Amino acid sequence: MNCLSIDLQWKLTMSRFEEWLKEELFHFKWWILLAVFILSIFIWWKSIDKSRLSELVLFAGIVCIFILILDEWGEELALWDYPVKIFPLFPPISAIDLASLPFLYSLIYQYFSTWKSYTIASIIMSVLSCFVMEPLFILSGIYQVITWKTYYGLPLYFAIAICSKFILAQIKKIESKTN
Repeated sequence: MNCLSIDLQWKLTMSRFEEWLKEELFHFKWWILLAVFILSIFIWWKSIDKSRLSELVLFAGIVCIFILILDEWGEELALWDYPVKIFPLFPPISAIDLASLPFLYSLIYQYFSTWKSYTIASIIMSVLSCFVMEPLFILSGIYQVITWKTYYGLPLYFAIAICSKFILAQIKKIESKTN
């Protein structure tokens, strides 16, 4: 990277930070996102099976990786935008990407242990995410679709659930062979 690119990147970062300070921090939508973030962590901690904590945290981490990749991809391609951020230099909707969705997926993983029950619960969660939660975030102004339709996410939400469970099953299989 040359000096001009670094300088431009720094100016863009500072511009975004200043805009966040003036336009987003402590505004109503910012408080909603902060509440969602904190509430998600609280509910997850109260609901999680502490005897399986490392497994469930690993599962949530796998989900988080998928979500962050897809979210960054969608925003970079101008499919959607997040007008409000909790933290100016973090992923745009970290309240959802880093807390709500990974924790929700991990609770489904915890409570639905067979593939059949997990698949059904994941389908229900995917439908609710696409047709209830996303429209609520759009109406609240926290999420803005540009060329995206909320129903496009249905197979993505479901794929995240299935791929994450499959990956963790493979990790557990490798781990059991070494013990």
